[in-house]
Amino acid sequence: MVIVSGWLRFKPEDRDDVLKGLQNVTELSRQDAGCIDYWWAEAVAEPNTFRFFECWESQELFEAHRAQPFEDEFMKVYVTRITGADAHTYEADNRQSALG
Repeated sequence: MVIVSGWLRFKPEDRDDVLKGLQNVTELSRQDAGCIDYWWAEAVAEPNTFRFFECWESQELFEAHRAQPFEDEFMKVYVTRITGADAHTYEADNRQSALG
């Protein structure tokens, strides 16, 4: 499994447009093969900073997701407007419930 997490920060005046873009990319990403989990959330203490979490069955399926036209469009329209960002990928070989 591949896990990706991080954050993107945008200008306050871009917030409404960014929310629309995040909703669209989330809906499409969740339909991609190999998507286990995909979400965005606005940071409570950091307005206009959106944290993301993705989990994919494999590196190959994650790369296929990144090659989707809608992903390229999101990068061109939104990621080019960020005012700050950070992201990391992690590899995991096991997934189990934390609830026991």
